[in-house]
Amino acid sequence: MVVCYTGGGTLGHVYPALAVHEQMKESPAYEAFWIGRNEQRERAVVEAAGLPFFAIRSGKFRRYRSMRNVLDIGNICLAFFEALRILSKRRPDVLFSKGGFVSVPPVLAAFALRIVVVSHESDTTAGLATRINARFSRTICVSHDQGFASLPASKLYVSGNPVRRALAEQAKRKDSLPRPAFLREGEPLVVVLGGSSGSEQINALVRRNLQVIAKKAFIYHQSGQEDRQALVSERYREVAFIKDELAQLLSHATVVVSRAGAGSLAELALFGCACLLIPLSTSSSRGDQVENAQRLANAGAARVLLGDVDDRSFTEALIELLDDEEARRGLGTALGAGADWESAKRIAYMLMQI
Repeated sequence: MVVCYTGGGTLGHVYPALAVHEQMKESPAYEAFWIGRNEQRERAVVEAAGLPFFAIRSGKFRRYRSMRNVLDIGNICLAFFEALRILSKRRPDVLFSKGGFVSVPPVLAAFALRIVVVSHESDTTAGLATRINARFSRTICVSHDQGFASLPASKLYVSGNPVRRALAEQAKRKDSLPRPAFLREGEPLVVVLGGSSGSEQINALVRRNLQVIAKKAFIYHQSGQEDRQALVSERYREVAFIKDELAQLLSHATVVVSRAGAGSLAELALFGCACLLIPLSTSSSRGDQVENAQRLANAGAARVLLGDVDDRSFTEALIELLDDEEARRGLGTALGAGADWESAKRIAYMLMQI
């Protein structure tokens, strides 16, 4: 069986598909490859998982007037023919789309070649790429059983959000993972996650209030490569991107400050983390992270700060959580109750039936 994976824009589109790939590798005579955008970090992660990577052009429609929308129409058309050539040559049995703007041309090309398409939507509601891809998909895997009225009900399959196998296995033994070497016994730890590309808003909040937070806890800060700064502080460490040490950090985190991307939230749920979420606002996104965060807040599974968060509201919310063990325990228990350990297995099984 040959599977083509596609998707990109952030690693939040890449990692869930790789989790499915890890499950599919247990199937006999399984082969796979990836069609994605020409972005070095995404390519490196895919190739490290052992998948051949084929880059195509990418373009997207912005939610504001821009000449780049016009230019990107041409890129999307060219990407369709690039994907058509790749798929015609390799002839997969199924194309699995993880979404993102780069996935639309391969989905259209697969449909034109009568290759079965399966799409996956991680968020609480469907994004534009998923709504387009849904027209050409046999099955649409979704994270929850509500919130997808814009998609054809007959195609929906509640699969949950797949998480990398290595991370899930580490989460199962989180209580035995060693304390990070930089962290003293009993010292509180704040882990800051802005997504694979970082977050200017969260980075600025942490840096402006570094000395205040450092009085209460050690801060481990993922800033993203483009916004990394050489700040030096006794109880602060900044990295561009957290890699193999993520499980160790999450298992010992007192509070996690994070965006609200669906992939990150699925990983945090495995560790039952107490989270302070600062979702990407509706002014710079379609509002999917706000919806993800509000769903958890309504379930008592996270604290959420919305909009233009100022220093005072950020530090007050963070310090309040650091000081309230009972509140942290309640948030972590509620978030952990929604952890899904079998999503990748469900999707892999469904793909094998195709």
